[in-house]
Amino acid sequence: MTMDDYFYNGELMKCYEVAKQVTDENEKKLANKYIKLLEEYDFLNYPKPTLSVETQHAERADESYPESDTVVEIRAIKDEREFSNRIKELEGIAATGTPNERAHSFFSQGELFLFAHHYNESVHCFKQAVKENPNKGLYWGITGQTMHRFGWMPFDALGYLEQAINLDPNNARWKWNKALVLIQLAKDLQMAPFMANAAITLEESLAACAEHQRSLKDAIQNTIDNMDSYVFS
Repeated sequence: MTMDDYFYNGELMKCYEVAKQVTDENEKKLANKYIKLLEEYDFLNYPKPTLSVETQHAERADESYPESDTVVEIRAIKDEREFSNRIKELEGIAATGTPNERAHSFFSQGELFLFAHHYNESVHCFKQAVKENPNKGLYWGITGQTMHRFGWMPFDALGYLEQAINLDPNNARWKWNKALVLIQLAKDLQMAPFMANAAITLEESLAACAEHQRSLKDAIQNTIDNMDSYVFS
């Protein structure tokens, strides 16, 4: 695949890596254009997944993950002092725990901020979770999804969603979110290749849906049914 192919398919890190390896003088101008664009979105400093084995948990029927159980437990606490103590405990783990413990703490804090509608703080915590453990697709995916939903630039969101899909290629939600960002780019930039790749990605996400993911399947189908209106409205 070419740099253009990767770019229009939302595989921005692959586009960036290919661009950095270009030696042909005829392709240098395009390569430098991609490098400049993507480095503006901090692709040079993205955390790098390692080769260590990481369990990628599947999304459950209620759209949660096992990693979310800590937040469910904390949000169920009625006593204000106990709630405050649990939050302090989370913050302490983020400072002194192992990398995996710190990552989970930041993920939990990010979800709590998300429920409280503090989206900047939420994205900050999710990005910290990625830095502490770049091998878990959930951390990358929730970062990209939150960015897309709450006003970050499409290229910011795509970079995180791409890594989530690389780590967890059977996750239908991250593929759906990627398609939504591609549709947004097609609308904003009036570039048909983004739309064509969004259509392919939507079909892939639909095929990846598990039987219990009925609401996600309906949402993906709704996106497919309304693609034209998303672009031309």
